[in-house]
Amino acid sequence: METEDRELRERLRRLRVDPPDGGFDAMLRRRLLVEGPPPPASIWGRVRLALEPRGRLLWPAAGVAAGLAVFLALSLVRGRAGPGPDRAVAATRLPATKIAVVRLNLSAEAAVESAHIRVRLPPELAFWADGEELPERTFEWTQPLRSGDNEIPIAVRGQRPGRYRIAVSARIGDERVEDEVVLEVVDG
Repeated sequence: METEDRELRERLRRLRVDPPDGGFDAMLRRRLLVEGPPPPASIWGRVRLALEPRGRLLWPAAGVAAGLAVFLALSLVRGRAGPGPDRAVAATRLPATKIAVVRLNLSAEAAVESAHIRVRLPPELAFWADGEELPERTFEWTQPLRSGDNEIPIAVRGQRPGRYRIAVSARIGDERVEDEVVLEVVDG
């Protein structure tokens, strides 16, 4: 055991001695000693080093998240857009003496358990039920929607000639869809 300790001490003493001047190891050691310790890493450098093992997944994941955010933002903007110059608005003609049954068609890609629907009339139109004018200007209700087309009939009557817009909106969870139906009331 004493011989092992002596050998170990001898090896440690040899490590303290500079290696010979001619080799690459000696030259590298001298340059490192002259340069001194490296400056501390910047904040960005520390973050980059911390994320380096996960870097293969982090940057693609950030790209996918940014793409998804852009897609959702454009979907929301497109969903809220009303009729514009590129969207044709067709008007249904209705004689002032007649009651029209407006058939709203709510189309769903998948079945929905609960959709909150609201129909709002301008003052020049009135809801009709059982042969009588109703005083309400807005009706709101909740109903399920099946996948595909869901037709909802609504009876209305125009009080004076003109072009009027019936506002229709449906809310499913956090998503809101708005549209309008145009009625043109004519004499007759």
